[in-house]
Amino acid sequence: MKPERFSATVYKIGVNFAVDVPLEVSAAFGTRGNVPVSGTVNGMPWRATFVPVGEGRHRLFLNGETRKELGVDEGDTVEFSLVLDRESRARPIPPPFQEALDKDPEAKAIWEKLPPSHKKEILAYLNNLKSPESLKRNVEKAIKNHLVFYGRK
Repeated sequence: MKPERFSATVYKIGVNFAVDVPLEVSAAFGTRGNVPVSGTVNGMPWRATFVPVGEGRHRLFLNGETRKELGVDEGDTVEFSLVLDRESRARPIPPPFQEALDKDPEAKAIWEKLPPSHKKEILAYLNNLKSPESLKRNVEKAIKNHLVFYGRK
């Protein structure tokens, strides 16, 4: 697939900054759902996800870090060159968390039933912890508290 190129104006929806993907670009990716993409925004390497907004259209959100790196704000025009991103976006399961799940079949069953978005959030948090002590403490919390919320009695 050749890169899809387009420019769009940044606007604000509530507290989020976004751009609308042109309909012909959305159509080129061939799906109405979420579309993982990679390429460049204003020449900077970038990975993101087209978010469906209806009628075959998509939107792209620009987080604060991206906007800061690009030096763009509401009303600015940005240039995109994007292709379908086929690389896995799965976050690794930290070994202490996997060990805790393996020792607790009930927690593991709950984990396996969680929606991908919930798993992603928990794994993002655990993977960003700096010290082994902090990871251990938060793995215990995840098993005892968070998975209780999702189904453990």
